[in-house]
Amino acid sequence: EYVPSKSLADLFREKGAMDPIELLPILIQTARGLFIAHSHGVIHRDVKPANIMVSDSGEVKITDFGVSYSTGQGQITQDGMVVGTAQYISPEQAQGQQATPQSDIYSLGVVAYEGLAGHRPFTGATPVDIAAAHVNNAVPPLPDSVDIQLREFVMSMLAKDPLDRPKDALVVSRTLARIERRLLDQQTEMTDSTMITSGSRLPRRVSSTPRIVMEAPASLLGGNKQ
Repeated sequence: EYVPSKSLADLFREKGAMDPIELLPILIQTARGLFIAHSHGVIHRDVKPANIMVSDSGEVKITDFGVSYSTGQGQITQDGMVVGTAQYISPEQAQGQQATPQSDIYSLGVVAYEGLAGHRPFTGATPVDIAAAHVNNAVPPLPDSVDIQLREFVMSMLAKDPLDRPKDALVVSRTLARIERRLLDQQTEMTDSTMITSGSRLPRRVSSTPRIVMEAPASLLGGNKQ
């Protein structure tokens, strides 16, 4: 299947910090896709903007399951081997521990942080320095301009302890969807107020539910993973 798209990394380079109204549908669909993978026992282990493709119509495809871990197939890497990208790696992965669904949630939290702030939470001279920062350093606060509920939830995704993060990716998608609806309602109220003041007719709001397109490993489709 060919879906004309850009990666979220491309969008970040073009836009810098994104409007939450534009970013949230991407995060919501990504979280749903991760929940589907997790429910099949597959941990992505390398969630990052370059692996999140966004079509012209707004559909999301999660790519590069090549480093994914299947909980039903046992260990596929040696104990202590670090898998992931330093800028988005969870603290437990950076310490060579086995990834869990909460590890993917942390990485998606880093993606969300970058999209809202316009930069990643941690930088360093080397990948080792950056990975160490994920383990040892407090996450810098998001800008005050970001909605407080959204700020707090993204920071919960970035908790050092996996047990302090959201229970699963479905909770992430549903919570972000509630925040999105509230922000859309606030935006509509502001537009309504402005239009009424100017005496213009209000445009009709059309809602749509985005579809999820996820590139899954062959093991999820009944085939053998190469």
